Amino acid sequence: MSPASVSTDREPIAKRLPRLGDLVEGRWQVSTAGIDNSRVPGPTAYEWQPAPPDRGALLSAELRPFLPAAGDWRISERYTEDVRTTHYNGTISLDATSGTVHLRVIDS
Repeated sequence: MSPASVSTDREPIAKRLPRLGDLVEGRWQVSTAGIDNSRVPGPTAYEWQPAPPDRGALLSAELRPFLPAAGDWRISERYTEDVRTTHYNGTISLDATSGTVHLRVIDS
């Protein structure tokens, strides 16, 4: 089975995570779990910790080229709790240097 194509449509992300805020651009894929392959305050209002080194391990090969080469990835459990909804769960990490957000969203 071929990996899903990389999508750039922002609407599905904004629809599922409306409290994330305006997306300048986005790239995402849809995959099946278990198979290999109004606004919140800005992120500065939260306490951010260094992300685990394996944070991007589950990111597909098709999306990896879009990550900044030397990102300073951070996570905030509180921000993640505020952004996700009852239907969509997952993790959020932020590279404040490039302004890149990495979302791993799971349909609950």
